[in-house]
Amino acid sequence: MVNGSKNIEVEIRARLDDIKGFKNLIKKLGAKSTSSLHICDIYFCKKMAKKVEDVEMDEVGSYSLRLRKLRRGTDKEKFTINTKTIMNRGDHNAWEEHEVEVSDFSEAGRIFNATEFKPFFKLEKERSVYILDNMEISVEDIVDFGGAVEVEVMCSSNGEAIDAKLKIKNFLHKCGINDASIVPKSITNIIMKERAFKQKIAI
Repeated sequence: MVNGSKNIEVEIRARLDDIKGFKNLIKKLGAKSTSSLHICDIYFCKKMAKKVEDVEMDEVGSYSLRLRKLRRGTDKEKFTINTKTIMNRGDHNAWEEHEVEVSDFSEAGRIFNATEFKPFFKLEKERSVYILDNMEISVEDIVDFGGAVEVEVMCSSNGEAIDAKLKIKNFLHKCGINDASIVPKSITNIIMKERAFKQKIAI
């Protein structure tokens, strides 16, 4: 989520074996619940791409392109287009992020399909969001995968991003999550390697 001039997203992700236990722990630490969401993400790539290696991000300037359908509780669905762009080669914990809301999910998908893009990966999940000490903590139950947590801090400079990474890791360690459970790239990347280019995706 972009917040004013802060468009560098620092996020660290980890697997969760016990979703309920983790939620109870962060509440005891003072985390405040802000929302419960149902999310459906569809990722797009260039039409020439055929396999995961063709779409993996690593080089500076490489990016993801995501169309999201989101429902907060019983509210009306919200649709967004999002990009995350690599700023430092191989760094999958800090991105330049941009997002815009659109009024029509299907029409946005048709625009991509009519140009140089195609859908290649779909993911659905339930997300519970908490706030603690300027960190956004997203606890997720991912369809056909299981539990995960993503901790995010928005920054405006690379210097802030370095401090934010340390802050998030210290928080996760305090919650009993060791480095072995922290995911180098993203939970999405793990699932993408299993499912991308194999799903039938209707928009």
